[in-house]
Parts: sequence; structure tokens; C-alpha cells
Amino acid sequence: MKKLAALACILAACGGSPKKTATPADQSDTDTAEDKPAATSSTAPTKGGSLYERLGGRPAITAVVDEFIGRVAADARIKHRFFNTDIPKLKALLVEFVAMATGGPVKYTGLDMETSHAGMEVVEEEFTALVEDLVGALDKFKVPAKEKNEILGALGPLAPQIITPKERLKPASEALIAKATAAAAKLKDDNAIDIMQAAIVAAKRGQRNYADQLFSRVEAIVGAKAVASAAPAFRDGAPPRIDTPLKKLPKSTPAQPKLVGSSDEDEPDAKASPGSLKGTVTVDGKPLDGLGTVQLWPVGGSAKKRKPKLRTVEQRDKQFSPHVLAVPPGSTVSFPNFDGVFHNVFSISPTKKFDVGLYKDGDTRELKFEKPGIVRLGCNIHAKMASYIVVVDAPHYVVVDGGKEFNFRSLKPGKYRVRAWSERSTAPAESEITIKAGVNEATFDVKGDAESGPGEDKFGMTRQAAMAPKR
Repeated sequence: MKKLAALACILAACGGSPKKTATPADQSDTDTAEDKPAATSSTAPTKGGSLYERLGGRPAITAVVDEFIGRVAADARIKHRFFNTDIPKLKALLVEFVAMATGGPVKYTGLDMETSHAGMEVVEEEFTALVEDLVGALDKFKVPAKEKNEILGALGPLAPQIITPKERLKPASEALIAKATAAAAKLKDDNAIDIMQAAIVAAKRGQRNYADQLFSRVEAIVGAKAVASAAPAFRDGAPPRIDTPLKKLPKSTPAQPKLVGSSDEDEPDAKASPGSLKGTVTVDGKPLDGLGTVQLWPVGGSAKKRKPKLRTVEQRDKQFSPHVLAVPPGSTVSFPNFDGVFHNVFSISPTKKFDVGLYKDGDTRELKFEKPGIVRLGCNIHAKMASYIVVVDAPHYVVVDGGKEFNFRSLKPGKYRVRAWSERSTAPAESEITIKAGVNEATFDVKGDAESGPGEDKFGMTRQAAMAPKR
């Protein structure tokens, strides 16, 4: 039964964005005789050969996957798990995964198990439902016991990468659940009632992210005011929710670059100063692998205040762009989602805590950033998404692209305080430098002490894999 559960949750979670599209060579088996569609509902496995061949090849696996997804989509216990899923992509990746795992000439192009499940908070009760749906699909196509056991034996060991440890789950209090239940009793819309009940179950289990996603869908149906009394059961402990009216941007809006922010570009000095500085940022003495910033303040001199900007951090192809954005205090940032799936941008950084909510298809909300500091952005649905807004009160600043050279083209000679930071660092490194007339060069080294992998969710809970090795 445990192996069945492992296979079921593997099948349920392979719907992440693929790392790359499969090439024709990866699918060279599609035109072979064994891959012609079977004439009956049975997989009709052959007597010998690989498990892939004995199962009936790609058509048989595709049929089982289609049946499995159909059963899951109709299963009231787990159907809401797929509200934000690209079903055709999910099916294609499931076929790839099972075909590869059974020895077929197919390459799996999806995400690894840890990445796929980060922050999903999958629990045992959901495993049971998936198991029953999977068994039903396999039995419909009369997959023999021998082949069943081989499939499960190959995939079962992945279970520990998927299951959420109980200590990571934080159930809502009975008092808050009671308020949510009372609010649910007043709903009239059948769809809202169904989703609200699922949200309450998730809140009782301690699946805080999942419960919040479901509750957000209820709000979209009936309006936030109608269920405001229930909100603490799903939002208690999360950053402040931004509920300003959504704005719409056309999907034809050009994509943002991966880094934005330079005092020389944002607001060029009217009169050039005689000094300049070029250099690189290193991490523990090695070239920076990622992005960062360098800021300069004149010591003992006047500092020019930079004007606030109107900038954009978009969500496109399940990624944030820019990945690092530097803006002066008072700047306003728009967060459009150009994907066809929901995202939920948030930050729990001390500099700015916020939650802009759930939306998609070109919708956006704006937010002003007043306090200097580093703001780490995340998506509460897609754990692998991350980016940074660096609110800079320095008169001179620049975003650094890996090991590439940065430049400050116009600096007055004198002593400067330096603050260098990279996304591999938990905090900036500070130092001083003396700028002379002409070209100056420097390398600023920062620590690589930031934890790798997905950051915390908006409730401050870890989204690291259950079996992730400690640094």
C-alpha cells in the first residue's frame, strides 16, 4: 500500500514546468509497431522484454495516465489540487515519467520530486485518495500483478521526497475553524460552498498554503466581504494582504530584463565627475554565480537623493523578471502576472511584508516601497520562484550580473562607504574605498552563506524538501 501511495503522489505531482521540451530523439519510439493504439481497453502486455514493452509501450501508458487523471479530476477529496494545473502538460509529463521509469526510450523533462513538491503540503489522506484512483485506473486496463509490482518497486523509494512531515503542518485553532464554518453556512453558491469546505479541511490539517489558495478562490466567487469573518482561519500569521483593485495589462507587454537598476542610467548626472569605478563582486573569493548590487555613499560629503521610479516585476513562464531590481525609496512596483496560471507574490522580509493575492492573465497590483533594504519576493504557489527588490538610499548604485564587470562612470574623488550584496548572501558586506581622479578598480567580496533551495512560504514555514541535506 505504501508503494502504491508513492506512485500515486508521483503521478499527481509531475505537472511542474518542464526543464526543456523533449526532442524527437527522446520520443523515437512513437512510430514503432508496439506503440500503435491497442484495439481493446486492456494494456495486453507482451510476455517478454522490458517492463515498458510488457506494459504495451507508450499508448498503453498514455491510456492509463488519461484514466488516472480523469478519476482524480472527479474525486471530491483531491480534485481541487488541480485547479491551477495545465492538464495537457501534466498528462504529457506523467507519460514521460512512467515510460522512462519502466525502461522505455523516453526522457523525462519535468522537475525533480523535491522541486515539484516543495510547499505542497501533501498529506496521507490525499495519498489514500490518489492510491484508490490509481488502482482503479490500473485495474480497468487489467495490468497484471507482476507488472504492477515492478512499477511500484521502481518508483516507491521516491516517497520520502514527497511526504510532508507532520511537524511542518500547523492546524488552525478550533476557534478560527468555528468562525470559518459559520461563514461557510451562509454561502449560497454551490461552487463556493464546495471549495470553502475543502479549505476548512485543509486548515484543520494544517495545510496553510493550500487552505489559503482555496479560500482565495472563494473570495473571487462571492467577494472578500462576504467571508471576511473566516479570513483569520486561513490568513493568520501571513503578511498584510493587499486588496487594492486589480489593473489589467495586455499580454503583448514586452518581457522585462533579468536585472534593472543603475544610478547612471536611471538619473544621469548633468555634469560628469572626474572619477570612475569599475570592478567585480566575488563570493568567498570566487566569481559571483548570480546577481547582486553595489551601493556607494560619500563619506562626510553631501549625498544626492535619487527620484522614485515606477518599475515592474513580472511573472512570466513561472519566473520573476527582473530577478534583481534596484529602486530608490518611494518607488512604486507593479506585479503583473502574464501566465495562464495563478501566482501569489509575497514577501516576509523585514523591509517590506506584503501579500498581493491570487491573480493571472495580465492582472496586476502596485505597491510602494519606502524603506531601504532588501526585499525577497516569492510565490506562495510555486516554491522555486524567487527574486529581489533592493530599495537603495545610496546616491550611487548598480546591479551586478554575475562575474561581469560593473561600472560607476561619474564619481567625485574622495572616500566612499561601500555596501555590496549578492543573492548568495544573507546580508551585505560593508567596506570603504577611496576614489581618485581617473579610472579606479576594485573587487568586493561577499559571503556565500544564504541557504540554497526554496525560501520560506508566506507563513514563515520551510519549503525545503523533507530529505534535503543540511548545509
